[in-house]
Amino acid sequence: MISLAPVTCRFGGFLRRACGIVLVSGSLMWAGPSVSAQDAPAADAKPAGGTLAIATWGGAYGQSQEIAYFQPFTQKTGVKITTETYDGTLAAIKDKLDNSASPFDVVDLSQAALDVLCRDGKLETLESSMLSAAPGGQSVSDDFISGGITSCGIASVAWSTAIAFDRQAFTKAQPSKIADLLDVQHFPGKRALPNGARYTLELALLADGVDPADVYSQLATPEGADRAFKALDKIKVQILWWDKAEDAISLLLQRKAAMAAGYSGRIFRAAIAARQRIDVLWDGQIYDLDLWAIPKAAANKDDAKRFITFATEPAQMAAQAELIAYGPMRKSAIALVGKHPSIDIAMKEYLPTAPDNFRKVLKFDEAWWNEHGADLTTRFQAWRDQPVPVEAKASPGDAKSKPSTADSKSKASTADSKSKASPADSKPSTAESKPAAGDSKPSTPEGDTGSVPNKPQ
Repeated sequence: MISLAPVTCRFGGFLRRACGIVLVSGSLMWAGPSVSAQDAPAADAKPAGGTLAIATWGGAYGQSQEIAYFQPFTQKTGVKITTETYDGTLAAIKDKLDNSASPFDVVDLSQAALDVLCRDGKLETLESSMLSAAPGGQSVSDDFISGGITSCGIASVAWSTAIAFDRQAFTKAQPSKIADLLDVQHFPGKRALPNGARYTLELALLADGVDPADVYSQLATPEGADRAFKALDKIKVQILWWDKAEDAISLLLQRKAAMAAGYSGRIFRAAIAARQRIDVLWDGQIYDLDLWAIPKAAANKDDAKRFITFATEPAQMAAQAELIAYGPMRKSAIALVGKHPSIDIAMKEYLPTAPDNFRKVLKFDEAWWNEHGADLTTRFQAWRDQPVPVEAKASPGDAKSKPSTADSKSKASTADSKSKASPADSKPSTAESKPAAGDSKPSTPEGDTGSVPNKPQ
């Protein structure tokens, strides 16, 4: 029997809600045969006493790291790991690294935060030679998916924004490509989209036929921006805007939307809870990365490098992917992923980086948005709030559903609105608070506040 216990976050009280619950039963501390370190010989162990401080996220993501990386590393090396949970913002982690002595030896960073900290000289340079070769003998550079190895960080996982849909909403045909998002004639019903320019404009161009490699170059031009808004005009009356990550899936489950752009981890949990209804359209997914890094002022750099080498071994990456629907960034790791050890679900089909899911993808570029996004954000807000022309209203095929106005806000589910947070949850995480103008990007991987699934639902 798996028991659950509350956990209190440290690091200035940040991200209390995201920490949620943590698995405390030994039965899930073994993530299956892929966790090779579990069987490491005692001769590999390092004398106890060393400690490695790691800053990372909370929730299901942090739990999966504990099971797949932290405990096996301690068992293999004798080095104890302490973790601090932070709120995912660059400001929070940058302040800690600005000191002459870093309180962390390893940090789990978003791509955008890593780029800034690397540019500012706050992170140690990492060499690809420190990484383990793939089981088949291919080189590390060939085994990692493009972008997984940078001068200051090594990829931990990929997570994505993808289109989830309700199979039961479509009786004649099921959506199969990103272009179906704009096709209300053949695939009628509401579309739940992020209430912001980011992600929404990329999805519009992808659905309108723009190749992923050309999305940002087109969006940077007046013609490309016009094309994105014209694409959205086709479905404007059908859009339900969501502000909170959980609302996208709630709208699907309540049958208020037929399609929803949501985060892959949340889509996975919905799909296993409603297996006859919820499916995912991976075509045109927008993915992002988290990476391991070492602060320049870290006190224990040798063990930090040992940990990153260990955590990026294919077997350990596969162990995490068997617990949570984030994609390993090594091809050899994807091949090793089996079933979730507790709920008996084959995980590979839910991973953003699985070969069948990774054919037409766009890498999210936050640096591009920081440089070019102000005008697009302003334009998006004005466009969103404009009334929908009469001629653009729902087709007869949608007569059964009550049309919404373009500027109507999607409401949280009844269950969500009635539930009250405990005192520890009174301050929502960044990902769950209303996004800044035009910015619906979560600050943590997917704004994931759940826990590692532990039983069939």
